[in-house]
Amino acid sequence: IKRMQGRYFHALCAFYAYEGLREAAATNIIGKSKAEANVKTMGRYKNFFAISQDALQFYFLLELGKLFDTSKQSLHIDKIVNFTESNLKKLTPSAFKENNQNKPLLKELVERYKGIEYSDLKTIRSLLNEQRQVIEKIKTYRDSWVAHDDAKKPQQPKISAQEVKELFNTIKNILNTISLKLNGETWIYGHVESNVKSHVGSMIEHLSRFKTHQSEEIKDKCNDKA
Repeated sequence: IKRMQGRYFHALCAFYAYEGLREAAATNIIGKSKAEANVKTMGRYKNFFAISQDALQFYFLLELGKLFDTSKQSLHIDKIVNFTESNLKKLTPSAFKENNQNKPLLKELVERYKGIEYSDLKTIRSLLNEQRQVIEKIKTYRDSWVAHDDAKKPQQPKISAQEVKELFNTIKNILNTISLKLNGETWIYGHVESNVKSHVGSMIEHLSRFKTHQSEEIKDKCNDKA
């Protein structure tokens, strides 16, 4: 679960960095003057920003696809759910206590531990079924447009930002449900969007200021030579 939480976090950061770059040029989101200034700044480093935006999109779609890659060697969400279901009888408070000896406040955690129930798995499978269409579109895009360059590609699927956000939210709920029931832990991601987009904005702002500083530096050098 922790490995998947880490992969999820990096994919989520990539998505919001991608969205932050797009919003940096959106007049309807940040205003005309700010957007135009950002476009001007990014235009001076257009090769970097163009490839960065594509790379971020490829990364989060690739990682989302991997989370639902059902090949035998892959660690994917369905495998976690199936494994949990086949071991329900082993997920007892005594097993939890044995596997978490190094945790602080172990006694309190054991008392709160409930384990996964069949109703939890039923809810998880329902959440997954609601996202199957989006999952299939992402897998098609990953297989034919990102991981491979197929000579004969299917029609490129249209995947909206809202669909991606809803899928991320579903994955978060599934991983946190299992982690909370089995390990007494949940991960919080509410800060990710604002932090990542703030970092994107700060980077563009620093590049804008660097241009001004660079111009002043060149001017000073010219004056010194004169």
